[in-house]
Amino acid sequence: MKENKYYENPREDIIALIPPEAKRVLDVGCAFGSMGKRLRELRGSEVVGIENEERAADIARGNVSKLITGDVENIKLPFDEAYFDCIVYGDILEHLRNPWKVLKDHTHYLKRGGFCIASIPNVSHYSVVQALLSDRWEYAVSGILDKKHLRFFTLSGIRNMLEEAGYTVEEEKRYARASKAKKVLNALSGGRLKHLLAEQYIIKSRLR
Repeated sequence: MKENKYYENPREDIIALIPPEAKRVLDVGCAFGSMGKRLRELRGSEVVGIENEERAADIARGNVSKLITGDVENIKLPFDEAYFDCIVYGDILEHLRNPWKVLKDHTHYLKRGGFCIASIPNVSHYSVVQALLSDRWEYAVSGILDKKHLRFFTLSGIRNMLEEAGYTVEEEKRYARASKAKKVLNALSGGRLKHLLAEQYIIKSRLR
């Protein structure tokens, strides 16, 4: 299991993209349920969490409205069609064997016009590209090349996956740590190499 700070993060960056009118939220891979707790406190939302790791689930149970435990790829959700207003995938899709199927299957539980917020690492980050130029692909305990990641995505791959599931992308946020070198690269390229600077994308999309 990763460090607690990974599981305790309330993900204010994701909350900022969840429309205030979204009162029923499904948090897939909810970790400690910190985001769910914050949504319940701030907005009175009903937050259903799904978590596979036992220790994280024990903590999440006290933070979300309802907790479902187990592998999300093998769970049939006990909810009516179009029950949720928003589904959140916070750094979980890259851990799945078939994230395309999970996204598509879950649209059954999301109302038409409902939202999907997905946070996904960017495999075209310059650190990965630089390593590949030296014939290196080295897994780590966390980050873009986390040993537990089964799938890897670029921005175009993320867009395609969401669109195939029935979503229209409405907003894209890039997470990139600031540095002088990155600013110079961005300036020299006229912004054309932004994809090399993004460590992570947070995408807001709407179900068609």
